Amino acid sequence: MNKRNNHWAILIVLLQTFIVTILNHYVYVERNFFALEELLPYVDVIVVVLTILIILSIRKHEEDTKKYTEISLLKEHLKNVEELLTLLKSQKHEHTRHIQTLQSMLYLNEVSAAKHYLEELTEEYWYLQEIIQVGHPALTVLLNTKQKVAESKGIDFAFSVKCDLSTIHVNSWELSSILGNLVDNALEAVLQLKGMKRVAVEVKKENGFFNFYVINSGAMLSKKDVAKIFEAGYTTKQSEARGYGLHLVKKLVSKYDGQVRVILKEKTTFIVSIPVRGEGNVQKALVSSSTCN
Repeated sequence: MNKRNNHWAILIVLLQTFIVTILNHYVYVERNFFALEELLPYVDVIVVVLTILIILSIRKHEEDTKKYTEISLLKEHLKNVEELLTLLKSQKHEHTRHIQTLQSMLYLNEVSAAKHYLEELTEEYWYLQEIIQVGHPALTVLLNTKQKVAESKGIDFAFSVKCDLSTIHVNSWELSSILGNLVDNALEAVLQLKGMKRVAVEVKKENGFFNFYVINSGAMLSKKDVAKIFEAGYTTKQSEARGYGLHLVKKLVSKYDGQVRVILKEKTTFIVSIPVRGEGNVQKALVSSSTCN
C-alpha cells in the first residue's frame, strides 16, 4: 500500500483542523465580525479544497488496499501452483529412479531381485495419483495440492465437486483463498488427533447457491469460539499471528453477497454459500443445510 498517500491524508486533516481552530480562536478573541465576514469566503474555499483532497486520498487508499489484497491472494494461488509442480517433479524423479533400478536388475538378469523389488514397491511406495480435475483450474490446483499435503501428514483428505463451477462470479484467486483458508483450518483441527484424521470438501449447486462444505473430524468448537471465530485476530491457537484466515474468508464471501456458517454436529462443518448470479437469496441459504456426514 502507498504509505506516502496515507501521510498526505493525515497532513491534510491536520491542516484543516488547524484552520478551523485558528478561525474559532479569532472569533473568540477579536470579536470583529465584519472582518470575519470578509475572511469567511476564503476559508470556505480552503476547507472545501482540503475536503476534496481528503476524499481523493481516501479513494486512492481504498484502491491501493484492493490492489494489495488482490496481489496477496494471487501470490497465494501461485504458491499453490508451485507446490503442486514441485510435488509432481519430485514424484516424477522417484518414478524415474525406480524404473532405472528395475531396468538395471533386468539387464543383469536379476529377475528374482526385480520381482522382490516390485513387491516391496507395491506395498510401500506412495505412488502419484492422477490429477483430479474439478472443472475450475484454480480449485483443481488447490484441492490436489491440499490432498498431497494432507497425505504427507497422515490425514485422509477427500474432495468432490458435484456442479459446474464455470459460471461462478468469484475471482479465481479469491475463491482459492476462501476455500484454501477453510481447508487449512480443517487440517490444523485434525492434526493433533490420535485416531483417524479426516477432512472432506464437497461443492454443490443448491437452491440458487454454490455451496462449499468443508468438514473435519477434529475437536468440536465451543459456542464462544463459534460466536467470535470470524473476528479479526481471534484464534483458538496460542499464536498472535493466527486469527486472520477466517476473517478474510468472511470478508471475501461478504463481497459477493454470500454467507459463511458453522454447523456443529457429529463433525465440524463450515459452509460457504455464494449466490448464483440472478438466482437465490440469503434466506434460501439458511434453509439449505445439506447433509454433512
